[in-house]
Amino acid sequence: MKKFFKNTLILAGVALAAHFGVKAYKRINGVIRLSKSLGDFLYNVYGVRPKVSINSGINTINANNIKVQFPQEILDKYTDIETTIREYIDDFYPELAKTRINIEISPLTEPEEENIDIEIVPETTD
Repeated sequence: MKKFFKNTLILAGVALAAHFGVKAYKRINGVIRLSKSLGDFLYNVYGVRPKVSINSGINTINANNIKVQFPQEILDKYTDIETTIREYIDDFYPELAKTRINIEISPLTEPEEENIDIEIVPETTD
């Protein structure tokens, strides 16, 4: 009888670990697929390819941070970008729709060019 309970407990532990493993795999796979397709989707909708950054940490598997950067004229023209992204996730990635999603939409900043002045001094030979 003791052996039966031990085997049952081990089987239940393995089943529980497998359940959470499959759940985590689906969410991570969903984040990977979303990172590949969200930029193309937004390009098709708004006509400008945005800079998309998706962060999902291991310790925060139930929270995803999405940062989308558009040029300022697109942000002025369209005010429903966040709603569009949420609807896209709800429709095509239901495993991610169950998690907490933080969407940050900001203007695209171009990196400033650094001007480096180099003074070349010829070597003197004696």
